[in-house]
Amino acid sequence: MANKIIKINGNINEQNMLAYQMYRGHNELKGLSQNTIDGYEYDLFQWFRFLNSFQEDKIYKEVVAEDIEEYLMYCKTKGNEVSRIQRRVSCISSFYIFLRKKKKIITNPVDDIERPKKKLFVREKHFLKMEQVNEIKSRLHELDNIVAEIFILLAINTAARRNALRNIKWSDIDWEEREIEVLEKGPKLVTLYFSKEVKTKLLKLKEHYKEKNINLPHIFTSYYHGEHRQAGTSSVANWVRKAGNIIGINNLTPHSLRRTAATLMYHNGVDLLTVSNILNHQNTSTTQIYLQANKNKLKTLKDSVNI
Repeated sequence: MANKIIKINGNINEQNMLAYQMYRGHNELKGLSQNTIDGYEYDLFQWFRFLNSFQEDKIYKEVVAEDIEEYLMYCKTKGNEVSRIQRRVSCISSFYIFLRKKKKIITNPVDDIERPKKKLFVREKHFLKMEQVNEIKSRLHELDNIVAEIFILLAINTAARRNALRNIKWSDIDWEEREIEVLEKGPKLVTLYFSKEVKTKLLKLKEHYKEKNINLPHIFTSYYHGEHRQAGTSSVANWVRKAGNIIGINNLTPHSLRRTAATLMYHNGVDLLTVSNILNHQNTSTTQIYLQANKNKLKTLKDSVNI
């Protein structure tokens, strides 16, 4: 595949521009070459415009790992090779390392993403097929962790972002309607819809907490430094990774489950707009970045034209 030049249309949020100007000044003081500084500017401005056009004009403080992964997948679908994507990742990471040193942020979201290696883009590598989803669901008991088991089931069932799942409180659940209203990072109130099967599992988890005398508002908890608390991003990432290992997939991520759910819904008859609404995307353009092509379906359709 040719390494195509990508031009993303959109504006640059004022707060992102101010942060960049600090970063540029820092690089100038470091004595970086003009070509290097210009290259960083080009890459970051492309990313800022993507945030504006496809990510609801997020500012750098609101960005999470999944947002950056969506950007990288967009770049790949537009023709960027792995080497070019690696450069984009490095540029964004450098920007966040600077911001963390200046105490503008606490964590670097790039630390939570799997970078592309050896010409294999991780987001494709970890897309699960339906038979893999069925296998992972049937073997979740092997984790011997009911909290992790139900987190993964709910992730697959709702196609929710990791932070939305982490933030769910028991009071957010409408059991009758099988709906969850929860704040995502932003903050943004989103609605998640869960199945009857997951409802049964959630009630089982509630009973488990009651038996263990764990009284916390959040659904997903972990035991850390001698106490139970809301599960952190590293805990849920570890749960998903262990689940992937059960079926022979290394480094499975929460975002892989989200993209898998979206793609399987789409290729099983759920229309694009509905999938977009389930994912809580602002528009279907972002949703299309998620969807893994069904190669067999494409070949069948092509053959049917008979040209």
